[in-house]
Amino acid sequence: MRSNEDFSELLWVEGKDDEAVVVGLCAAHMLPRGAFAIVPKGGVEKVLSGLPVQLRAPAVKRFGIVVDANGSSSSRWEAIRGTLLREGYADVPEALPTDGLVIPAAGDLPIFGAWIMPDNRSPGAIEEFVAALVPAGDWLWKHADEVVHSIPAEHRRFPDSRRAKAHIRTWLSWQEQPGSPMGQAIGKRDLDAHAPAALRFVDWLRRLMISDEGAREGAEED
Repeated sequence: MRSNEDFSELLWVEGKDDEAVVVGLCAAHMLPRGAFAIVPKGGVEKVLSGLPVQLRAPAVKRFGIVVDANGSSSSRWEAIRGTLLREGYADVPEALPTDGLVIPAAGDLPIFGAWIMPDNRSPGAIEEFVAALVPAGDWLWKHADEVVHSIPAEHRRFPDSRRAKAHIRTWLSWQEQPGSPMGQAIGKRDLDAHAPAALRFVDWLRRLMISDEGAREGAEED
C-alpha cells in the first residue's frame, strides 16, 4: 500500500470527518480514489502553517487544501492568498471563486487548489456543507432543527458556533442505522451525493486532481 509520501497529488483536509466526506463523494462519483492522497492534518492551523513548505516539495505535482471558513471565508482566503503570492504564484484572484480555486503550476510550484467550506463564501464549516446534502423536504431534518433550537439556554451544553454540528448529528442519529458518521451517510445514501453543493465540490476536485487543464495552462505560460 502506498504511503502519502509516494503520491505526487495531495489533498490536505482539517480532520477525519473532512477526509471521510471527501472519500464518500469520490466513491459516489467514481473518481479514481487511488490517484491522490487525502491527508487529515489535525486542524486548520496545521494546514495553513504547513502550506509554504508543502508547496516547495519537489515531488508534488498537484496540491489542494480544504479548510473551514468558521467565522469568515474572506479572512481565511486572505491568509491563503498571501501565502500563494509570497511563494511565487501570479494572478491569484482577490476573491476566492465560488466554484473553488484551481491555479496552474508556476515554475517549480504545483497546480494548486483551495476550497473553503462550506461554499467558498459563507462563514460555516464542513457541517454546513453536509447539511446541503440532506434530501430536500426531509421532515426529520426540519424536526431536528426544531429540537436543537428548543433546548433551553441553561441546559444547552454546546455554544452557538456548534449549533450546525448538533443539528446534523441529531439528524444522523435518527436514520435507519442511527449515528453513522457523515462520510458513511453518503455511502448509505442518507445524504444526497448528487445535490448541487456536492456536484460543485466534486467538479472542483476533478479539475484539481484529474483534469489536465491546470497542467496545460502551466505549460503554456512556460
